[in-house]
Amino acid sequence: MSAADESEVGRLAPGLRLALPRVPHRGRVGEVRATSAGSSMELHDFRAYQPGDDLRQVDWNAVARTGEVILRVRQDEVSPRVEVLVDASRSVALSPAKEARAREVALLTVEVGTRQGLTPTLLTSGARPERAQGQVCRSALRAVAFDAKDDLAVALGRMPPLRPCGLRVVVSDFLFEADLSGLVARLARGASALFLAQVLDVEDLEPSGGEGARLVDSESGAALEELLTEEVLAAYARRFAEHQRSLRTAAARARAALMTAPASEPLSALVRGPLRPLFLAGGGA
Repeated sequence: MSAADESEVGRLAPGLRLALPRVPHRGRVGEVRATSAGSSMELHDFRAYQPGDDLRQVDWNAVARTGEVILRVRQDEVSPRVEVLVDASRSVALSPAKEARAREVALLTVEVGTRQGLTPTLLTSGARPERAQGQVCRSALRAVAFDAKDDLAVALGRMPPLRPCGLRVVVSDFLFEADLSGLVARLARGASALFLAQVLDVEDLEPSGGEGARLVDSESGAALEELLTEEVLAAYARRFAEHQRSLRTAAARARAALMTAPASEPLSALVRGPLRPLFLAGGGA
């Protein structure tokens, strides 16, 4: 287990705030909101049905218009909440630095959100998926094992369901074969804003090769290539570039912010650089 630098997180958190959306909730069927403040039972928005939702909140008129099962979302359902989803697959623990940065980004989100008055929820996709809320998110992050043998796209099917929230932050390397548009749309569902924190190791960005070196699937342990020849490395670079283009396109379609963070850089540098869309300067309890 690679420990996050909690002292660095504690030093940075007081000077930061999360980039909260201007609109409290974004539904998939338009952006229909109440225009005045009022009771917590005031109608606020609409969103698509998710398994486990209360069927009493189904808007049958919207179902008739769209052919989809649409729920009325009340003000109390979209109260200020930040949901942090950590991809706890083996791939994210490719190196101690990569694992540490992933923990630190998740912990900093929890700490800054808490100082900002948000209720944090943590979900992890390890071999034993976990959900934690409030103060216990810190200890849950310390304890999470990056031991899942499947990728995030598959793990979502066995994890606790995502819930409506003001802000959702997903920490992963996103280095897996999947329908990226479908995955990102699923991650965006029910959130007012989605941030994808892509933590990548040096070997993810540019495999070094060398005599006897091989590409290995981190989850299965299977060798993907016999030897890292120049041709293999060039093919990897092309596939990686195409993968990143597809991920950026998927994020743009879902109006999500994609932030690619090199694990070789310290957290403070990442906050000043690629993570700036999420962590704004000017914190305060």
